[in-house]
Amino acid sequence: MALQSASRTVWQFVRSPRTFFAEQPAATRLAVGFVVVLAFAIALAGSVTYLGVMLAGTMDETVTVDNPDRPPEWVCDGSTPDVGGSSFDEGCDEPETIERDAGAIVQEATNEVLPWLFVGPFVLWPIVGVTLFVGARLADGDGGFAETLAVAAWGAVPEFVRLAAGLVGLQYVLGRTTFTGPVETYPDQLANALAPLEAPLLVVSLAVLGWQWVLLTAGIEECHDLSRPVAAVVVGIPLAIGGLLFALS
Repeated sequence: MALQSASRTVWQFVRSPRTFFAEQPAATRLAVGFVVVLAFAIALAGSVTYLGVMLAGTMDETVTVDNPDRPPEWVCDGSTPDVGGSSFDEGCDEPETIERDAGAIVQEATNEVLPWLFVGPFVLWPIVGVTLFVGARLADGDGGFAETLAVAAWGAVPEFVRLAAGLVGLQYVLGRTTFTGPVETYPDQLANALAPLEAPLLVVSLAVLGWQWVLLTAGIEECHDLSRPVAAVVVGIPLAIGGLLFALS
């Protein structure tokens, strides 16, 4: 019974967002919005982790890098005196450079950006919420900020589709790609491998943007008691600006 009720709610969310926001009071609760954003942040970080693993698996070359165990050259040039009975030039017998697996370096670089990717949705969420709230109030809406923030969080749901499409496309391409030759050519090889995905992912991105417009319009219309055309403008302006900035980035 619970599963059937959940299915009806999901179908209502997809088919009629206005009815969903009108009949599901929990949808405009801040705690629910936080859960939605948290789920997306976890999915985003997990997806990038998986992408790093896929990229690392396509690279079997090594890269010459500075040896982190060797002190700087100014220490090893023989002009630095001993201080406190301990020689600064300890480790100068280590080689200046070492060979490292390119895939391991990619994996490390991916891990470094994961915290920022996880925090990113929580930074963007209040920015979107404030933008929608100010726009709704300028249009004589009467909803509260907490409700608006909760509605803004639901805009992350279509992003799951973009994320899934991107992962499927990347897995398909990278599963058929092996990087060869000098490491310096890898960025060009990756760009060539991803070129066929540009058009399909653009279509998916436009569809996601359209769904976000419909979804957020319904939420703002309901919680601020605005007409649909007015709510569509309130939502459409920041979405159009955001979509343009994304396209130019």
